[in-house]
Amino acid sequence: MLNRIQVTTVFVRDQDKALDFYTNTLGLKLKVDMPMGENFRWVEVAPENGETSITLSQPFPGMEINRGSTGMIFDTNDIQKLHADLSAKGVNFTQEPTPQPWGGIQAQFSDPDGNLFMVAERSA
Repeated sequence: MLNRIQVTTVFVRDQDKALDFYTNTLGLKLKVDMPMGENFRWVEVAPENGETSITLSQPFPGMEINRGSTGMIFDTNDIQKLHADLSAKGVNFTQEPTPQPWGGIQAQFSDPDGNLFMVAERSA
C-alpha cells in the first residue's frame, strides 16, 4: 500500500541559485544538501511542517527539460498575504489570486528557472 508522497523533483539550472530562492524567498527549509557521488548533489527542501519534500536537481546529461507546470500545489491559509509578501520579494506571479468555482482562491507563480507552481487557499 502506498502511504504518502515523500519527495518530488524540480529540475533547475543552478542548485545554489535555486536553493537561495526556495529557502530565502519562498521560506522553505533545507532538509538535505550533500554530494552523492561524482557530479551529483542531493538538495532537498520542504515547508516547515510539510511531509513532502522537493529535490532541486540538475538535469542528467542528455536529459531534455520542458519548463512549465510542475503540477505541484502549495497550500496557504492567507493567499492575499502570501501573494503580497512573495511579490515584494520579486516572485513572478503568472496568475494573481483568483476565486475558483470550487470555493477557494488560487494563484500561480514561477521560480527563476520557469517552473510553475500553484498556491491555493481552500474555503473554510
